[in-house]
Amino acid sequence: MCKYIFIAVNYNGAGFTIDYIQSINNLSLNGNEEIKIIIIDNNSEKNDLKIIEKFTKISINVKLIKLSDNQGYFKGLNKGIKIVEKDKNTSLIIGNNDLTFDKNFILNLKKINYDNNVMVLAPNIITKEGRQQNPHVIDSVSFVEKFKSQLYFSNYYIGQIFRFINQHIKRVYRNPPVSKNNYKQMKIKRGIGACYILTPNFTKKFGKLDDRVFLWGEEALLSNQIESVGGITLYDPSLVVRHHESASVALIQSKARYHIAKKSYKIYKKYL
Repeated sequence: MCKYIFIAVNYNGAGFTIDYIQSINNLSLNGNEEIKIIIIDNNSEKNDLKIIEKFTKISINVKLIKLSDNQGYFKGLNKGIKIVEKDKNTSLIIGNNDLTFDKNFILNLKKINYDNNVMVLAPNIITKEGRQQNPHVIDSVSFVEKFKSQLYFSNYYIGQIFRFINQHIKRVYRNPPVSKNNYKQMKIKRGIGACYILTPNFTKKFGKLDDRVFLWGEEALLSNQIESVGGITLYDPSLVVRHHESASVALIQSKARYHIAKKSYKIYKKYL
């Protein structure tokens, strides 16, 4: 029997988490799959946590893990990964709680044939505006993008000026809200961090994700982790996931967000 274990982190996002669970429980199956859901709560406010607790109590395939402090994204996910019994038939679908899975997600996942070096599958993540977020990085990050990151994190106020200019350019030269790519299944450098499928090849090599950052930069750490053992990330457009984008991150105030991101940047910048 194939086992599919969905692991997500919640932080004051009970509504998104409930929708996430319902989306998984509405997936089409062909009868020989086992579906489990693990929700890691990163020390949400009491009212938010109560909503999750009430809902998960009536959901027989959902396990709720409550943390006493906010440990961040990958550290939170690792709490779920740690307790999972992993074997050659187990795939871990990890990510945000603000996701809605296409009804055929599991059926399409079962159809994918991949080599032993494929450790991560990157799904076709689509925003509510219709923008496709994968492939996130196909070959490598350009010199220009690296320089922009270096400039942005050199100083908070410089970063805000730079951000303002970027937003102004986007408003003036706004692309149509729906932008579709025509990429077929392909090897990529990294997928966007909202959702990954960790294959049995990953869990055979690693017991956990590289969780040295609290938030932001996880994509670079994960790609470095799998490349360190000759592994690859495979993008597959048939694995459709709808993304509501940064539901928890939106709760963080901008200056605090900048300094969290800057701290992470110091760790992951050498892997860009």
